[in-house]
Amino acid sequence: MSDIRKTLFSCIGISKQFDEREILRNVDFSISNGDKIGLIGPNGSGKSTLLKIIAGLLETDEGSVILGKGTKVEYLDQTHQGEYGLSGGEISKKLISRVISSGANLFLLDEPTNDLDQRGLEYLENFVSRSKNAFLIVSHDRAFLDKIVNKIIEIDPINKSLRVYSGNYSDYAKQRESDIRHEWEAYSDKLEDSKRMSKELEQRVSWVKKIEKKRKDKKRAPAQEREKPPSSLLRDKEGEAGRRARIMKDKLNKFLESTEEIKKPSRQLPVRIKFDVIRGSTKVFEAKGVFREAGNRSIGPIEISIQYGERWNIKGMNGAGKTTLLKMLVGEYLPDRGTIERGKDVVIGYVPQDRWVSGSGRIVLDDFILITGKGESEARKMLSRFKMTKDKVFKDISSLSPGEYSRLIIAELLAIKPNCLILDEPSNHLDLEILEELEKGIMEYEGTLIIVSHDRYFLKRLRLDHVFDMDSPGD
Repeated sequence: MSDIRKTLFSCIGISKQFDEREILRNVDFSISNGDKIGLIGPNGSGKSTLLKIIAGLLETDEGSVILGKGTKVEYLDQTHQGEYGLSGGEISKKLISRVISSGANLFLLDEPTNDLDQRGLEYLENFVSRSKNAFLIVSHDRAFLDKIVNKIIEIDPINKSLRVYSGNYSDYAKQRESDIRHEWEAYSDKLEDSKRMSKELEQRVSWVKKIEKKRKDKKRAPAQEREKPPSSLLRDKEGEAGRRARIMKDKLNKFLESTEEIKKPSRQLPVRIKFDVIRGSTKVFEAKGVFREAGNRSIGPIEISIQYGERWNIKGMNGAGKTTLLKMLVGEYLPDRGTIERGKDVVIGYVPQDRWVSGSGRIVLDDFILITGKGESEARKMLSRFKMTKDKVFKDISSLSPGEYSRLIIAELLAIKPNCLILDEPSNHLDLEILEELEKGIMEYEGTLIIVSHDRYFLKRLRLDHVFDMDSPGD
């Protein structure tokens, strides 16, 4: 019984940087037998680095890494799938076979669900959930984390530290949002207290200065009062006020000393996303007999009618033509045969898969103006709401962090005021925090939604009511 929660691994005060870039700072945590932990954080925050440190493939700059007695570690990096060249189900079986044969009791999995089909995902989920071994898993697949993990470790990209949450991904998301709000409420309360005490002190000091000025006015003060030493003066009525002012000043100084340690929260409050929608025509798109050649294969026939307010999931195997269909709907591609009609006053907000790459070479401000049609002054004002200010608006899009890029995308979408959202794998290129808020915004969205996504968690939350299968488009 004592072996059930045996500590397999622990790290104490570990830090790591590459050149001048700090990745991890004074990190402490441990893994026990039976733990199934999801390790999450923005791209570049150090998730893979931490896995490699635990696996013994990287050394720390500071701190200690301790493997428990009898601990054997098996590390499967992000490249493990591609080497097999197999189907998703076969990859999953190969991966699990490697896990079983390794004899390890601590497994480090870096994006294990990449390239797995539905059958492969279910196979992997069932195996890991039933295993008594410990797993530390880096994954963007929130549905996978919801089913598998009993703990989430979040890497804070600002403080380079870790936060630990009990439960699965959904539990983490709720607790994290609550924690951030409490952090900002506490910070706001401290600021208000400081302002209030400073104002009261100024009033008291002003009062005391007036009293002291009167005391020094020998013409108006009685002789016996003029002869009193300063310490005696402080014992009369006005002196008591001065004493209270000094006490308050001491209190303020102590308060300010204590608040020096309370810094502005490193995690930002969620950006609330609410779309303003002006309704267009009832008919949004109608495709009749559409074909398009794509390399050595033909896509079609496509027959689809999309009405205002409908929420469509465009699904199909890789290479089935999902992205091609979306590009035809927005007018980037023309069909080789057939017709696509767009309804009147349809305003499209489109986020393509290659958005980041296609924007490379353009600065943020120019891109925003190009996409939205806004003038420079209005564009800068709108971008500032999403913390894209000053030098950030003149950065090349390709140099943006995932968080900055995500805020740019959402700022552009809101500025367009689309009544038809067309999203191509948004989970692939949006920061997780923004993606969570986008989901909330879309749940309240009254316009038309057309989406391609492999993100099961995302699809489940959006209340989609229509499906178009590109594997059988004519059905």
